[in-house]
Amino acid sequence: MKNIFVKEEQVVEEAEKLLSAKQFTGEEDAQNYGALLAEYKSLLNQMIKVVKISDIMQSELKTMSDNFEETSRIDVLTGIYNRRYFNESYLREWKNAVRTKTYLAVLMLDIDYFKNYNDTYGHLQGDECLKAVAKGIQQAIKRPRDIVTRYGGDEFVVLLPETEAKGATCVAQTIIDNIESLALEHSGSPINHKVTVSIGVSSIIPDKSIKKVDSLLSIADTALYMAKEQRNCFKLLIR
Repeated sequence: MKNIFVKEEQVVEEAEKLLSAKQFTGEEDAQNYGALLAEYKSLLNQMIKVVKISDIMQSELKTMSDNFEETSRIDVLTGIYNRRYFNESYLREWKNAVRTKTYLAVLMLDIDYFKNYNDTYGHLQGDECLKAVAKGIQQAIKRPRDIVTRYGGDEFVVLLPETEAKGATCVAQTIIDNIESLALEHSGSPINHKVTVSIGVSSIIPDKSIKKVDSLLSIADTALYMAKEQRNCFKLLIR
């Protein structure tokens, strides 16, 4: 921590030297000077303590603010990022893709027959299912910039910067395989009575001619609708 009282401490040091030199015209002057110096040193020490306490509190406040900011980006149930953070990240990556002329891919997915799951097993077990699926999705993601978010309800979105259609579909298939490997019982599903997911995939190179920034999401959402007609699969749609 930088000492902001260097000049004040130099004044004290010089004053103490003057007092030690006994160059005062009388004893009373020396006593008055010494008393004034002692008062100044006392006030200076108090100021130093206040500044140190302030620095500590400022550091703690920043830590708490950072923690709050991080917490506000996290979905409480699943522990993955929430829709708010996705929206921020999506806009940032979209602008970056426009600037660098690179691909941006989105996967939109939801759990097949999840309403039936909740009706059969209850919402508490439904929450456990969401947690397990979120983990299965995360395990398919390898790169630091790839983002998995809970978009709402049983819907999840994966953001894959600099990813062409081939790479995006590979991730989609890995997610499907991961969820199947969980072997979560789902008696309300006609697909082997297990929990499965459907995924819509899209990948484009954004450019300034695309007026709506959320157009990639709309394409992926349409692809998801197509996948849900078959279930337990992914569908790729390119504009």
